[in-house]
Amino acid sequence: MILLISLLVAATCAHEDRLKAILRSPKATLRAYGQYKADQKLSFGPSEDRMRLKMWRSSAEIVAEQNSRQDSSVTLELNFFAVMTAEERNRYLGMNGTSGIKAKPRTLSSVLSDTPAEVDWTEKGLVTAIKDQASCGSCWTFGAVGGLETRYALLENSALRNFAEKEYLDCVYEGLADGCNGGWMQECYEYSAANGGRLAATADYLYQAVDEKCLGAEKPDAMIAAKIVGYVKVAENEMANIEAIAEGSITVAFEATKFFQLYQTGIIKDMTCTGSLNHAVTAVGYTEKYILVKNSWGGDWGESGYVRYMRGHHNCGLYLDSYYPDLEVTGVADSNPDEATDYVVPDNDDRFDPVLCKDKYMKCTLAHCKDITYAERYCAKTCNKCTEGGCPSGTILCSDDVCRHQHMCP
Repeated sequence: MILLISLLVAATCAHEDRLKAILRSPKATLRAYGQYKADQKLSFGPSEDRMRLKMWRSSAEIVAEQNSRQDSSVTLELNFFAVMTAEERNRYLGMNGTSGIKAKPRTLSSVLSDTPAEVDWTEKGLVTAIKDQASCGSCWTFGAVGGLETRYALLENSALRNFAEKEYLDCVYEGLADGCNGGWMQECYEYSAANGGRLAATADYLYQAVDEKCLGAEKPDAMIAAKIVGYVKVAENEMANIEAIAEGSITVAFEATKFFQLYQTGIIKDMTCTGSLNHAVTAVGYTEKYILVKNSWGGDWGESGYVRYMRGHHNCGLYLDSYYPDLEVTGVADSNPDEATDYVVPDNDDRFDPVLCKDKYMKCTLAHCKDITYAERYCAKTCNKCTEGGCPSGTILCSDDVCRHQHMCP
């Protein structure tokens, strides 16, 4: 058994070091780049090809460094993002403030005493198949629709429906802005609420990666069992998000970095973010180790379109801007379900140890460690101030998921 383990470790190290070895050889680098282009079906002119090679090498260095680490639970790959410029990568995002004044939402404040230890709505057949926003910054529509679909399916006399991101893309900012330049998830729910709670089905309003004339009034309303009457903003901490996911899917936002875009599999803990939310997705499950998220970059990205975020980490702002729709049942039965996802969680997180300690400030750097208040209260993980139990010495984890001295807990 010991010999077998040693051989497996050696094989893993050899595989992980292979890309580093390739990058040390200009000829091997060119061959690997050529194979990448063939696999991705890419072809460039001479001048552009030199630029793309530079992009590929930069991505390959990130992948090689990450995958050679033995203390990590995430694996990266040279996917379709590997040769993109920053501007091109940004077209696959779209979470921004193009819209103007926001209505004040209701805030989730109740604490669920019976929150289950883990929930996976994909296992229950209550998450639709993976979708692809393509190079249009419409993630905000996919996040909003994902936050609706599971909750709608959970209603009595309802079914899993594939709702139309295209209606939101065309209609939410009609005459004001191009939806491919970004938007906000909650304004999708506001649009529906202002239009009788409606939203079309994808089958009736097919997605195209372009903002066109709004046809919402001309398409059949697929909101049969319930209507959207508003939205709920989830409190800005991990536990509140977990409690909301326990009740159904939610739309969440975070900063999608280049590191994240090269994700392949495993439980990700991104330390490269700077603090700017730029991408919206859908949280559809959790365990004690991770939060399961459905992305909108197609099934060839990540774990068949999904990503798992490490618990006990800020996850580049994942808990700061989360919502779900406020639904009002109609009493009308909907028994026409659409296709559910076929995603199955890979069994590859054996190197992972749950991290209870966490940073409370999403922009923690080593510079913050010079200030004892920041180091212990807000940047405990970054500053190595974690102790057994998850909080710095002399503090406890309060009910709002924040480490404080006991007398300071709410």
